[in-house]
This record gives sequence, structure tokens and C-alpha cells, in this order.
Amino acid sequence: MPLLSVGVSHREATPEQLAAIGDTTRNLTHYLKVQGEGLVDAVVVLATCNRFEVYLDADTFHGGMGILMEALTETLPQSCRDLTQAMYTHVGPGAATHLYRVTAGLESMVVGETEIIGQVRVALAGSDQVSPKLRRAFQGALTTAKAIITNTELGAVTRSLASVGLDLTALTPSDSSTGPRWDQTSVVVLGTGQYAGTVVADLVRRGCTSIQVYSASGNARAFAETHPVEPIDDLQTGLACADLLVTASGNGGAKVTAGILRGSHIRAIVDLSGGVDLSEDLPVRVIGLTEIGDYAPPACKEAVEQAEQMVTDSVAELLNYELGRGAAPAITAMRGYVSQIIDAEVARARNAYPPDIALAIEKSLHRVTGAMLHHPSVAAVELARIGRMDEYNQALETLFGILVEA
Repeated sequence: MPLLSVGVSHREATPEQLAAIGDTTRNLTHYLKVQGEGLVDAVVVLATCNRFEVYLDADTFHGGMGILMEALTETLPQSCRDLTQAMYTHVGPGAATHLYRVTAGLESMVVGETEIIGQVRVALAGSDQVSPKLRRAFQGALTTAKAIITNTELGAVTRSLASVGLDLTALTPSDSSTGPRWDQTSVVVLGTGQYAGTVVADLVRRGCTSIQVYSASGNARAFAETHPVEPIDDLQTGLACADLLVTASGNGGAKVTAGILRGSHIRAIVDLSGGVDLSEDLPVRVIGLTEIGDYAPPACKEAVEQAEQMVTDSVAELLNYELGRGAAPAITAMRGYVSQIIDAEVARARNAYPPDIALAIEKSLHRVTGAMLHHPSVAAVELARIGRMDEYNQALETLFGILVEA
């Protein structure tokens, strides 16, 4: 059963397009669940401000691709359906490698950014149709990403999207060449999700002590209970005395308009929402994701190479394991065949001998069975990994009359 990956990223689509197709996730997964029965065993959708990707565990490549493209055509907004022509496709080992690279931040606008790890974890947890195979791939990607953070300098030499955006506020005309005095800067953060938490943590690290948070969904007070911020109930009132606005909700629940900014002291907006939280023609400089990507520092070449090698090794380990699982039907059939013989002998021993002797015979037979089946089981796994299971299955049928079901 092939693993498939289809999607678009910030390289092929605008932030507005990514936001629009991200809103169709629920419809897409529902369509695949209903219409893809018998074709798709599992689906996970990774929808962020930088990418929209669908991962499938399908019965066949053509069947999986066919129903997925049909689902995209039916559920994507009319204005975004041309994106299906720009979507990249990965199959099997390529799909696993892409997932591992994405999770490690190697495909991000800012190479090595770590927010993607949480987004991948949320995508996996949010799917109600996950097969063991797809779960192993995602968990392997998450484990590898954490290992890269721990064992390479990638995280130390790159910065998150939020951090890069805050750095760019130093480039506004009203700031000195050394950047804003964060201890004298008042910031309003729009949103209470993962990006908002990252922004607040970065601001605190910089020495900012005046941070207000607004949430159109009413989560600001709950957010303030776990973060050093002041919740506000009215965005325009909060902006009246603020210097900087960071938009990080990404759901468009509260649009920042020129009218809301009228009379405020906002000098710049760091937009991490992909434009979803903003209206057009704002009277202040907007530092968006495209500009953040342009100014992102190049990652250390050695660290990237180390991360790439760790991804390669981890994917090879995953594929080796999955190939070995191809032996499972043969091993199950072989053990079932032997177990029937052993169970019959145990039943006869229980009828012919006292309980203590029968129990001793049963234990002895099971020890012999384990020893006898160990080498054939190991051999089956090794043959599965090199694509020779047909030979093994034929041998079982010839020698023992065991038919192995696919």
C-alpha cells in the first residue's frame, strides 16, 4: 500500500491562496472518507500559512491519486482550483523523505524553523483516519526533527518566522540601526495560537514588558493566564497606545483595517497570518511572510548537511522496517500452521497424563516451537526487505501446503 503526498507550499502559492485552501481541510477529509472508501485507508492534512499538503495511505497509487484529485477539484475554492496543476507529488520513499524534510524545517521559508514540528504534531492528532503505517511515518518524522534540534546546530543558526519578523522592525525608518528599544516598546499580538505563543516568548526574551493580546474568539483571557500578557477586549482601543502589531491568528476572525489603525501609534505590522488578518491599503509598513523569507539568514551549511543526513538515515530505517513487515502474512500463516499441530498435541497430553506432567509437556512444546520458528521468521523478514517474499511463500506452499494470503 503506497504512501502518497500531494501539496503546494509558499513556493507555488500565495499566502492568500494557502489560507483559502487551508479552510477546506474538513470538507476534503470528509470527501475522502466517504468517497474514498476502499481506495484510501488513511489521510492526514498539513495546512499552515506556508503549505498545504495531503498525506495518504492508499491501496494503490492510481486509485489513491484519482480520488484525491477528485476530492481537491470538488472541495477547493473556485479561485484556487488551478493550483492542482502546480501541486507536487511524492510516492513511497519520496513521500516519506518529503515528510521528514518538512518536519525538520528543511523545506520551510526560514530553514530550520521549529514551529512546523508542532504543526505536524497537530495535523496527526487532528486526523480521525490514521493507519498504523501513516502514524509510524509521522511519528518517525517528529522523532527525527527533535533529534536534529538536539544533535545539530541548525536550531542555533536559524530563527523562527516570528523572530525574523521582529528583527525586521529594526529596518523601519523610525528605528535606529540597532533596532527598537524593546523595553520601551508596546506590542499588541493578534491571536492566541501557537504562533502567538512563539511571538510572546520572543518578545519577553528581547526585554519587552508591555504586551497585549487580542482574540476575536474570546480566548485572550485564558491565554493571559499562562503568558505574561494583558488581555484586551477591544482591538482598536489596544492599538491606540501601541507601537507594534503582530498578527498571528490566521483565521481572519478580526480584520485589521485602516479605520482600526486611525489614531494609533502603530509604526509597523509583522504579519504572520499570510494576509488573512489584514485588509488592503493599510497606512503603515507591513512586514509579511514574503519579506521575512527574503531577509531570513542563510543556515549554516554544515548544520544543514548534518540534518539532511539524519533525515536520509531515518527514512532508510523506516523503509527497512516497512519492507520487513511484508513478511508478516507469511510468518502469521507459518506460526498458525505450527500452532494447530502443537495445540492438538497439548490436548492429547492433557487427556493422557496428570495435570503437572501435561503442563510440563505443554511448556516444552512451546519452547521447541519458539526455537524452531525463530530462524524461518528472521529469514522471512530479510527476504521481504530484498523483494523475495514470493520465493518464500512458494516454499511454504511446496513443503507444508501453507497458502499465504496477501
